[in-house]
Amino acid sequence: MPKLTTILLFACFISSCAVLHLTPSKKLSTLNFEQEAKKDYGFVFPKPEEDTMLLRLKKNYPVEELVKNAKTEHEKVLLALNWVRNRWQHNGWNDADTRNACTILERAEKGEKFRCVEYGIVLQSALNALGIKARTLGLMARDVEVTKVGAGHVLSEVWLNDRQKWAMIDAQFDAMPMLDGVPLNAVELQAAIIQKKSFKFINLKGDFTSKETAKYMNFIPHYLYYLSISFDERAIKREDRHKIDGKSNLMLVPIGAKKPAVFQRKYPIDYCVYTNSVADFYRKP
Repeated sequence: MPKLTTILLFACFISSCAVLHLTPSKKLSTLNFEQEAKKDYGFVFPKPEEDTMLLRLKKNYPVEELVKNAKTEHEKVLLALNWVRNRWQHNGWNDADTRNACTILERAEKGEKFRCVEYGIVLQSALNALGIKARTLGLMARDVEVTKVGAGHVLSEVWLNDRQKWAMIDAQFDAMPMLDGVPLNAVELQAAIIQKKSFKFINLKGDFTSKETAKYMNFIPHYLYYLSISFDERAIKREDRHKIDGKSNLMLVPIGAKKPAVFQRKYPIDYCVYTNSVADFYRKP
């Protein structure tokens, strides 16, 4: 009986969290986007041969040594993904308050643990240092405005030259989604989940186990609603970054969805240009 009571109390707690919007709803739905390109926003990526932070990253960390025997770009990405995952253990509350990957890595070496945000930053920096264009990708749940905690997640996306497409990679979970041998971006993964296609997650070790897949699928799907990327991936002063109409980010919003103006009830989302065009969001860099 005590065990049954515990289960019932836990169920009531989860239910109350949903009703009170303490945590995001896990309800999923089909998302639609415009397929036509509307505007070229001119995204800026760091130049590995000139960017001082990337040069420092390559000097102080074995990112080039790591991939020297890799035979494909895909293998390089998986190697970098796994390396970043193992720099520290996740702490969802410790904000490094910097976009400098070297600073984050140095602090991690001293025992600090960081959020998904820092995993995304370090992974995109490591790949950019290798000459592979990558960006951090912010995800937000449908009810981002009213949810109190856990309304967002941050990971990375990488441009695969051999595929001529963007692919999603999540260093916190050491995960890349695949469908029929093709890496998926975040929008494609959401569609594959809704359509119940036979996608899978992989990393350097191979395919996820059923347990690993279940754990990640319990976490990621409801975050694949609003997507946000920066116009400028360089680790430079905020005021010096490339902006459009004074805004630093582009947010992809499903057709018919509200343009969110606040994050978790109190943080203004006043830094985004909004678009419904998946073609603009996933434009070739």
